[in-house]
Amino acid sequence: MSEHFDEEVVTFVRMEGSWGATKAVKRTMKITAFINSETERGCFEIYDKESGGQEYYGEGGIWLTDGVISDYDGVGMIDLRILAWLDDLGHVDVNEECFFREKLSKYYSRQDKSEETKQ
Repeated sequence: MSEHFDEEVVTFVRMEGSWGATKAVKRTMKITAFINSETERGCFEIYDKESGGQEYYGEGGIWLTDGVISDYDGVGMIDLRILAWLDDLGHVDVNEECFFREKLSKYYSRQDKSEETKQ
């Protein structure tokens, strides 16, 4: 079965490398991802809408093993919104010691604190 994720989010982004990092700027990011649970393969693309991806762009692959994410490629860290979507689909290992589960736990904790601040 093939699933699709498509979202736009206003967030702060920056580029990082061995040379350091740029100053964070506010951009509208288009995030798209696909996953096929039968082939256990997927892909994603992220870019800023303001420049059509000329300034900020990333893409990569996603691999599942036995139905859960086991690898990704193309960026230093897969966007946590994509990881949360994969979790909603049951494609993230429930083991708390799993690398992806640890990242999600921190992400969900930040989301909860953000919601509390709004109230």
